Amino acid sequence: MPGHRLLALFAHPDDEAFPVGGALAAHAARGVEIRLVTATSGEEGEIRQDGAATRETLGSIRRVELSCAVQALGLASHRVLGYRDSGMAGSEANEYPNAYINVPDEEIVEQLVEEIRRFRPQVVLTFESGGLYGHPDHIAISRQTTEAVRRSADANAFPGQLAIGLEPYAPVRLFYSARPQGFRMEWAQALRNAGIDFPLPSPERAQEGTPAKEIHLQMEIDLHLERKMACILCHRTQVAADWPYHRVSRDVARTVLGREYYIQALPQIAPGETVADDFFDGIST
Repeated sequence: MPGHRLLALFAHPDDEAFPVGGALAAHAARGVEIRLVTATSGEEGEIRQDGAATRETLGSIRRVELSCAVQALGLASHRVLGYRDSGMAGSEANEYPNAYINVPDEEIVEQLVEEIRRFRPQVVLTFESGGLYGHPDHIAISRQTTEAVRRSADANAFPGQLAIGLEPYAPVRLFYSARPQGFRMEWAQALRNAGIDFPLPSPERAQEGTPAKEIHLQMEIDLHLERKMACILCHRTQVAADWPYHRVSRDVARTVLGREYYIQALPQIAPGETVADDFFDGIST
């Protein structure tokens, strides 16, 4: 698929891994040029393996892990904007003046518009508006990406970019990464049925996710499962030493990791319309 370009815009190192790594690997394998932009260095992430990092070094370590993941997926390029991870909703990190969620939207949108105008992707990919599970940074990048896609073709938006030769440009499609309602319970049950002592989600989290009727595409990424798993394992600080997916059959791993879910946000889908499992279906170069 020479000439096809996909711009993936996410908040943290590893956002490109678990929810969308299969789709990125599948499209890269078919020759799509993929650029990944990550807003923060993930300083508020967990450290799930002893000795992998300290609180002081976590951000820099996660950038190294991200470079590993980009290579594992076969992406063409990536950039870290360098904002500070805001942490989970209600955490102390939300209050830091330099936290990503405290940066004015216009500052971020301008940078994302520049990325769109410079890279000229036919397809843009980010989180759905709820950020998969309510993470403030996920919600912010979804909102800002959507606004950037809407404004990138407007000649009146950010005229300084036009002055340096970046012409207005409109991507053809915007996709959101989603997870189906009840996904936490489904995954936990699959692992428990395979003999893994995996905790069930709390009642308040058991029904997290997007209603099935709002999801347009379930993508099966069986052929790229190994690449996706390799990408996830690059994020060593975020993967526990007893990561369960190496201890179950590939059929069980496929239940959790081998399906990805997407919403076509723009152009909007008419009732009853179907979406092909190729982000570039029908798009010529």
